[in-house]
Amino acid sequence: MFTQNEFGKRLKEFRKRRSLTQKEVATKIGVSEQALSKWENGTCLPDVYNLKLLALVLNVSVDCLLDTENETAEKVIETININGAVFEIVEKPATILAGKILYAKDFSDIAAFDSAIEAVMAESEPFDGGLLKDVVLPINDIHLSVNFWLSEESRAYGFVREVLTDCQPKGIDVYKVPASLYIRAYTNKSTAQLMAKEQCEIWELFAYIRDYFMPARGFQMAENGAQELEVFDTFEHKTGYAYMPVMRQ
Repeated sequence: MFTQNEFGKRLKEFRKRRSLTQKEVATKIGVSEQALSKWENGTCLPDVYNLKLLALVLNVSVDCLLDTENETAEKVIETININGAVFEIVEKPATILAGKILYAKDFSDIAAFDSAIEAVMAESEPFDGGLLKDVVLPINDIHLSVNFWLSEESRAYGFVREVLTDCQPKGIDVYKVPASLYIRAYTNKSTAQLMAKEQCEIWELFAYIRDYFMPARGFQMAENGAQELEVFDTFEHKTGYAYMPVMRQ
């Protein structure tokens, strides 16, 4: 996995290959030398616009700068197409998630728990992402649903991102997800049409996968502690992937 610190080291390496100083690179892309120094130190990350400018100035691709060209963390072992909707059977390694996690046991009843989830969802920033250590790149917001197919008392809901270490600052919650087999689907028009809709939310895919896809394809819910994941690929949380942990019957 690629982290902020590793990005900083890689940025510094490419800058030195071009024989450029921090000040020269900063001037070329229109940011302060202090900003570039923070990127190289792994304190924070450039936004997409500055990332593209950095790649241009350093004469490398964005994929090369992020070291994502050979990313093999997840392995797709089977692809199933249903009327244009693509479902992938994925082997996903163990992951560490960090952010804000709500547990049903900490509330008076399930209604209060659900209300707390809705309240956090309404916040623009459920947690301070800048506090997270060793964040995996590229950064994706993730909603973690724990035991939502089991008893209400055991449920939890998390607003998290993937990290490489469970040693996080005070106030940051951590959840470890074991390696598992997953069914993965994307929120596009083809998957939405399976539910007779023009568009759908990630969470809506879980019901379709559990009620229709899994019985027809010989899968059942995983019993290894892996949980449902909504992995968003936009900051607006309009689209993304549903990950349903499963095992073959």
